[in-house]
Amino acid sequence: MLAIYPTVESRNALTVFQIYEGTGEWFDLSKKPIERFSFQIGSYEETIHGYFVNEQCINCKLCYSKCPQKCIDYSTTPVQIIQKNCLHCGNCYEVCPVRAIEKR
Repeated sequence: MLAIYPTVESRNALTVFQIYEGTGEWFDLSKKPIERFSFQIGSYEETIHGYFVNEQCINCKLCYSKCPQKCIDYSTTPVQIIQKNCLHCGNCYEVCPVRAIEKR
């Protein structure tokens, strides 16, 4: 490449794009349950999003029965949604009879 782009200025043509700040996520579909990973680039502040269970939960397990990932952990109080496996589909939110699941 040095023969084709001998100067610093000419090597700028090799830069396809640059990302200075932002967020992204990727999914590992080879695992079961599927895993989700989020990341930030630069000084972009992380925003917490997804579904979370509040103290109103009555442990009816309807949310677990509708979760395609089965990523709701009932061994803790309150119940927790395992965020790295959550697909943010909202099935749990839709079926909760006491609205103990919040979307952020």
